[in-house]
Amino acid sequence: MTFIKSLIHKLLNKQISNIYNKRFDNYDNTPKGVFWNSKLSQDLRLNIILDKILQNAKNDEFSIADIGCGYGRLYEIIRERKLDGKVQYHGFDINRKLISFCKNNKDFENIKFSINAFPFNKTDYVVMSGTYNLTPTNNIPLWEDYIIKNLISNWKLVQKAMIFNCLIKEKKQINKALYYTELSWIKNICEDNFGKIQVFKNQLLKDDVTIVIKKLA
Repeated sequence: MTFIKSLIHKLLNKQISNIYNKRFDNYDNTPKGVFWNSKLSQDLRLNIILDKILQNAKNDEFSIADIGCGYGRLYEIIRERKLDGKVQYHGFDINRKLISFCKNNKDFENIKFSINAFPFNKTDYVVMSGTYNLTPTNNIPLWEDYIIKNLISNWKLVQKAMIFNCLIKEKKQINKALYYTELSWIKNICEDNFGKIQVFKNQLLKDDVTIVIKKLA
């Protein structure tokens, strides 16, 4: 990455973090606090990701890096589903306020949360739910370059699979600060950089797809 691109991406991270600071101040640790429409849609997306991991892992224990973890809702679901005994979870976010909240949450005692956009070490599953939906820019190519850079950085540390969801439309657009991609574009980008992908659609999530990319042994 060029020096200029690196600076631009740092600026985007700062802008995103500022947006989430204001939102979290207003709505705290609720779906609205991290820009989800509802608890139903937030939890459905996270459960879909978790189900895909469980299908792949079968009965094995595994590690998860949750990129853009927000206030830690994925870990709450892991615990609610009584999976915390087999999951080694590590939450990551670029927002200091969100990570500070997670670290100070008594329900997350002994769970790791860190400020970063990708894991520190090799991890079985790297997941991102809604991480690249909210954008501070109206420049689609700029935002797509940011997405690609982040996906590539995360892929380098994946051991078994990278799983993420994104918003889709028939034509790419940024509407009310939300980025919608074309399925063909994200599919081509992923296959060019990582390999064959699986795409999953849920009828309750009209504009969403979940993408699973397995690491070949």
